[in-house]
Amino acid sequence: MTRAIATAVLTASLLSGCATGYHSVSNPLLGWTGGYWDRPGPGELIKVGFAGNGYSKEAKVEDYLMLRCAEVAHERNKPYFSIYGSIAEAIIGQRHTRDLVTPLTGGTSGVAYLLLEDEAKPGTLVTAEVLAKYAHIRKVAKAPTDKPAGAP
Repeated sequence: MTRAIATAVLTASLLSGCATGYHSVSNPLLGWTGGYWDRPGPGELIKVGFAGNGYSKEAKVEDYLMLRCAEVAHERNKPYFSIYGSIAEAIIGQRHTRDLVTPLTGGTSGVAYLLLEDEAKPGTLVTAEVLAKYAHIRKVAKAPTDKPAGAP
């Protein structure tokens, strides 16, 4: 059993390379290297984050965070979304489009407070446009053996 766990950890290390890739932090094989997460609240906001490791570049973590925000909006069938850097900024309506990432000693991470929208407003992002912009990340994150839903 211990050998199987060691093999799995070694395999995950080799597959993940040095920098954190685009995956959920709850991934049992790769989550220990970082990844994205999201949770409800407060109110209508959704807190979304991405944690990179010491080899993750700020720009890459920012891209991953933006992609995850768009995926959350898409999963909830919302065509638009707004992102805020803090709850205080959400209260005063100070939207962001970038600059949500902070370099830390152990790695780079970013957090956004996401507000899902049904209609376009000044400063909102278009879910489909953000997903299209970062489609290359989603393709790389999928394993070659992934099949579309319902495929034999």
